[in-house]
Amino acid sequence: MKKKIFIVAAAFISSQVQAQTDSTKTLDEVIFTANKQVQKQSSTGKVLTVINRQVLEQNTGRSIAQVLNEQAGIVISGAQNPLGANQYVYVRGASAPNTLILVDGVPAYDASGISPAFDINHFAIDQIEKIEILKGAQSVLYGSDAVAAVINIITKKQDSNKAAGVNASLSGGSYGTFKGMAAVSGKADAITYNLQYSKLKSTGFSAAEDVSGNNNFDKDGFNQDVAGINVTTQAAKNWQLRLFGQYARYTADIDDGAFMDDKNHIISNKNLQAGIASITKFNKGSVTVNLNLNNTDREIDDKRNVPDDPNDYDPYNALYKGKSLFAEAYTNLSLHKNFAVLAGTDIRSNKASSKTSYGDLGSDSLKSTLISGYASLLLKSWHGLSAELGGRYSHHNEFGNAFTYSFNPSYLINRQVKIFANISSGFRAPSLYQLSSEYGNKNLKPEKSNSYEGGIQYTDHKNTLNLRATYFIRKIKEVIIFKSLPAAPWAQYANADKQDDNGLELEATLRPCSKLGITANYAFVTGNIKTQSALTAKDTSLYNLYRRPKHIINANISYQATKKLFTSIGFRWADKALDQYYDASAWETKTVEMPSFYYIDVHASYQVLKGVKLFADLRNITNQKYYELYGYNSRRFNFMAGALVNF
Repeated sequence: MKKKIFIVAAAFISSQVQAQTDSTKTLDEVIFTANKQVQKQSSTGKVLTVINRQVLEQNTGRSIAQVLNEQAGIVISGAQNPLGANQYVYVRGASAPNTLILVDGVPAYDASGISPAFDINHFAIDQIEKIEILKGAQSVLYGSDAVAAVINIITKKQDSNKAAGVNASLSGGSYGTFKGMAAVSGKADAITYNLQYSKLKSTGFSAAEDVSGNNNFDKDGFNQDVAGINVTTQAAKNWQLRLFGQYARYTADIDDGAFMDDKNHIISNKNLQAGIASITKFNKGSVTVNLNLNNTDREIDDKRNVPDDPNDYDPYNALYKGKSLFAEAYTNLSLHKNFAVLAGTDIRSNKASSKTSYGDLGSDSLKSTLISGYASLLLKSWHGLSAELGGRYSHHNEFGNAFTYSFNPSYLINRQVKIFANISSGFRAPSLYQLSSEYGNKNLKPEKSNSYEGGIQYTDHKNTLNLRATYFIRKIKEVIIFKSLPAAPWAQYANADKQDDNGLELEATLRPCSKLGITANYAFVTGNIKTQSALTAKDTSLYNLYRRPKHIINANISYQATKKLFTSIGFRWADKALDQYYDASAWETKTVEMPSFYYIDVHASYQVLKGVKLFADLRNITNQKYYELYGYNSRRFNFMAGALVNF
């Protein structure tokens, strides 16, 4: 069966074409994330993928997690579960805390979490201009947690050149889902602005699977509000200021675990982000200053057992609060037409508190400060050769110092073939919870990684075909684990030995004309954690990439049938994967193999009037049953349909 799936997938990929409307004009996007400066995507030797606005608009009926899930080397476990489910972002097989989420180039943290990984449920796809995914260790540029990748979510700044332009959308679909968005944006003299509000509500379906089918598991709903503001002003000829703010809140019904319902378990999340950015340009470069505040309130309310919920055996209530402050200043200097320097410093201050059914942890015990300085030297297109050499020195108030480096050479042959490599290191600081909670360990060391990647990229002279192949190796030492103890508190965070991962990514984009094209990708990943036996002094190796399939194929076909009608079809196949779940009946954690799966999606949009577009998304049209997390339901056949208005 597996062989048949591969044959079908290969035939599908070879025959697919994708038109991305306006994006057919070029494959060479303008990017920022690669070197903290605006540049063409072709000018960097790093592995960077752009999800542009056209692609996001064609996925307006979906979540950010679902869109990210179809990029090469990315698995978001939970993307196809009910809205509001935990979204575990795995890039190139690395654990979720090893991918750093950025908002407009600034790190986003949840200081109150077990790991500081940011909850992508706080974003609305309508409020995003584009997403840049930069893979590989990027700790030199972005510090802690940028071990496997950074995902830069770039918010909308302006949608209209009028004094006031209005955008709106309204849609509905399966699982009682309703979605609405309204935005006002424009330009007045030296000021541009974007004000936006999004609403998403869903009755949902049971997160936990009812294997018997007669236990009357309840539906797990979701209710989200997101309001955002972006204001940019040209304060002086060479000085630009930008103010950014976003307030997001959502509530979600959740279940007790795999195969375990809970009719009164609710999680509420509130997140406030506010920041200011100052960019001063001068003859040979620029100076950028960023200041950002991130507050998160997360409440878990699991009421005690009630007569209509016999499955609820472990009531638990908790309130977590986190506050992160990020301040950064850096400069880009052009030393010569072929040489440039990036240098900067940043400070990250995190504070958290928690009040749970088991006790309180005040903010005095949950706080940390991380101070860093970094610099990179860039060689730009000298006889086809480009390179970046950089380093970062960091000081943490608990574990001390960390140094990271990167070296990224690339060589362009005949303006069409690029050979690239990247040798870099990264680190992940322990979270406040891992350092100072009831299970905390003040002696924790940061996870430290060494990454190696190399590949080749081909772009034809018409800029309509892009092929890229990348192979990577990542080695992490001092892996942070949750270790059992023979006495109270019965478990504690500790450093294990090492994690070794490697994989391959193949990507293809073909756009031969304004109507047709092809996008497809394939990713392979494998990895093991290695621990040394105290008795034999030999390494024991264990495969531990749970929920991460070894092989994944994504492809998309679309056709601009007329000037008004656009259609597309998408395909995803994922190999079998291991998962672990807690079996309450046996009082033990079990490992299980989840089978491979595929699904097919269809999208269509029609421009009925100038500024008015109707769309429909049909997802999993063959109604496949599959697992991303064992014991939890994923989306069967579902749809969203609605209208987009722009005037």
